Amino acid sequence: MSGRLAHIRKFLQIVWAGPWTLVGLLIGICCNPFSVKVEFYRGTIGCYGKGVATLLRKMPIAGGARAMTLGHTILACDRLAMVSTYPHELVHVRQYERWGVFFVPAYLLCGGRLWWMNKDPYWDNPFEIEAYKLESQYQSRNTA
Repeated sequence: MSGRLAHIRKFLQIVWAGPWTLVGLLIGICCNPFSVKVEFYRGTIGCYGKGVATLLRKMPIAGGARAMTLGHTILACDRLAMVSTYPHELVHVRQYERWGVFFVPAYLLCGGRLWWMNKDPYWDNPFEIEAYKLESQYQSRNTA
């Protein structure tokens, strides 16, 4: 793909995921209105701090979450969590780029269907399965 087409494609992916990126930023800022840390990190926007950590600990998975992605925004408990979960969260960023505004409804519908089938809505979710699979590939490529 030519350089120009690649830039256009990336721009369209950012726009397509844009509404959820803004939701993520708003959540991050509202959780920590005076102490939020916002950082551009490897093509994403990281938001972390005490308020975000409190929100993530209340996520409906065992022990809460260390990080969560909305569009191109990664909400994390702290900077270490943002950096260490980045390979996993980057897979979700790519999923947002493919699914756009439909990602969250698709994710929740998958989780609801899995719950209805007495399966785990998080661990059996195909979006999480893909993220864990590609995360391990990314980590093995970058540590070898």
